[in-house]
Amino acid sequence: MKAVRFHEFGGPEVLKVEEVPDPTGDALVDVTAIGLNYGETVIRRGKGRELFPWYPGPSLPATLGSEVVGTTGEGRRVMGVPRDGAYATKAVIEHPIDVPDDVSDHEALALLLQGTTAVAAAKAARIRPGDRVLVEAASGGVGSLLVQLAERAGATVLAASSKGGLGYDWDGLEPVDVVFESIGGTVGKSAFELLKDGVGRMVVFGYASGEPLDVTASDIFRKGVAVMGLPRDTTPEEVFELQLKPNLGDVYRLDEIAEAHKALEARTTTGKLIARP
Repeated sequence: MKAVRFHEFGGPEVLKVEEVPDPTGDALVDVTAIGLNYGETVIRRGKGRELFPWYPGPSLPATLGSEVVGTTGEGRRVMGVPRDGAYATKAVIEHPIDVPDDVSDHEALALLLQGTTAVAAAKAARIRPGDRVLVEAASGGVGSLLVQLAERAGATVLAASSKGGLGYDWDGLEPVDVVFESIGGTVGKSAFELLKDGVGRMVVFGYASGEPLDVTASDIFRKGVAVMGLPRDTTPEEVFELQLKPNLGDVYRLDEIAEAHKALEARTTTGKLIARP
């Protein structure tokens, strides 16, 4: 089979299409679509431990990727997390999930990890009608779904994005009840300060800037707010039932994944990026 691998850490140019042996396993699929994520560019640069302290890092040579859709030998269309990386024409999915007939490959990948993240974050935030909700990176895959979920809950949504909306200059903005925080660094800290004292809730599910949220226990005590991570009880099946409309981004070929990495690092993308073998 073909796989995109890298033998050393570095820029997008280290990603090369190579011929490798087919994987073996019970849930072997012919891959029809591959999810592409910003975190994979961090791992490729050898900075994975900085962004994900619990992650040991790959053994080189390595194949990146954590989500695929594919077809089994019995004709089942399934999705899930591959055992040995996703950037390939075949993969073994450890816990395959059936994809509904009315959900495209692209939609499935936009809802597999990003959808479960958004739904879990919305659960944690306990959004109430009338709440003011700040969504960072609102044009991205998770952010665009959080906007939908907050609006469904009856909240007033403030969409922040480097590509439009509020941007990240919030001088004069009135306090908010909820912040969905995924940027970290100074953006995350200024968003924290926007929370209403005594009632505000911040849900943290990433730090795309590479700098963790700089908020101390003393800060939380001073404002009397809640800062939390994600519950882990959300399933893709639950997300499908909500009939969310994911923001679908560009589609690349397997041999164009290095170009996709360049776009992800340049922050010029919107929505969910995928590649097709």
